[in-house]
Amino acid sequence: MFGFFKSKKTKAAKELLAVAYKVYNYRCDIIAESDAKDMSQMIEDLDELILDGKVHTKDYDALSEKLEKLMRKCGGTIYPLTTIADYVDMIVVAGILALGIRQYFLQPFKIPTNSMFPTFYGMTSQVYKVGESAPNFPERMVRLAFKGASNYNLTAPADGDLYIEVSPPDGGARVRGFFACDIVPVRAYFVWPTQERRYNMSIGGVKVPIAVPADFPMDSVIAEAFPEAAKNPAPEIVLSDGKYMLKLGSFKKGDRLLNFDILSGDMLFVDRVTYNFRKPKIGDAIVFKTKYCEGMTRLNGGVPDDKYYIKRLVGVGGDKLKVENGTLYRNGEPITGSIAFALNAQKKAPYRGYMQEGALADGNIVDIPQKFCYAMGDNSANSLDSRFWGFVPERALVGKSLIIFYPFTNRWGATK
Repeated sequence: MFGFFKSKKTKAAKELLAVAYKVYNYRCDIIAESDAKDMSQMIEDLDELILDGKVHTKDYDALSEKLEKLMRKCGGTIYPLTTIADYVDMIVVAGILALGIRQYFLQPFKIPTNSMFPTFYGMTSQVYKVGESAPNFPERMVRLAFKGASNYNLTAPADGDLYIEVSPPDGGARVRGFFACDIVPVRAYFVWPTQERRYNMSIGGVKVPIAVPADFPMDSVIAEAFPEAAKNPAPEIVLSDGKYMLKLGSFKKGDRLLNFDILSGDMLFVDRVTYNFRKPKIGDAIVFKTKYCEGMTRLNGGVPDDKYYIKRLVGVGGDKLKVENGTLYRNGEPITGSIAFALNAQKKAPYRGYMQEGALADGNIVDIPQKFCYAMGDNSANSLDSRFWGFVPERALVGKSLIIFYPFTNRWGATK
């Protein structure tokens, strides 16, 4: 029993010594020279008492009392700690730990697009059609918390025909989609730099632009919200101020034009450790840095595009790849290593098979050079991958997907 109290007092003495060292090191150049000299001597005496096992003596009690008084006199914001200072210390330590974990062990990553659908979901939409009730404010808050759903809505400011700009017949970029948009830099919450897509719409001569995240093309939203226009075999397209505009319908002032939710893409942790001990395996869902991919830099006008991408590893140095009838062949055999390969080969919905596009068009065979990889999306028809921008150097690899931690859906848990 007495041993317990002695060990407890020894622990308290060591904590006092650690705090005294901190106060002295931070404040010795600021406080009076005599105080600094006294504190240094007390720290030395305290250290000796602890080493000699004399923390339960009257000498220790007297010394600790004198040292604490001196620290209170000279400690400034270091001692005694205020609640705010204590919180700041805790936040700084937590931040350092988080940065260390992110750098060397687990890195959070948000799936931006649907190139890996349905293995991973990028941003998806839920459209509320005319006559269909949309979630009220409390329901939107719940959907935001559990599904990362953000609501967008547009009301007609005037009577007239609603038009939206479409990409010109000869130049709709693959990343922009059928409906034309401008991708512009903005700041999220007025702080973090990001980008958004701005679509040009108008009704009765009044502009009604709508902005969404840059990685979210609105083609499917427009098609679902305006099914008659989407199915029209002879769509009404007019040329206005050098822009092609598609008529979506006629509306009255106050009518609901659009109301839809954008659901957050899957958020997952990336395992940064495994590839330090073994090479990536065919079929791994790999995360890599785009700035090391020369083909992607070319597509970006010669400027390295410093982002993280996630794709399926389908080939490594020395492999030969080919696509035939929706099946991806590696070295002359149907590729194996992931369930996504088999499901694409079977074209089992929602998998649609691998597309003969880009470098793999028309039955072409791709030879992968040493120290490079080949990356493709599970959603081959909607994936801008190695077929279009080339090889991934091994040094670009960050890690492999580990676990989906948000949103809270049936996909939550270990990744495939």
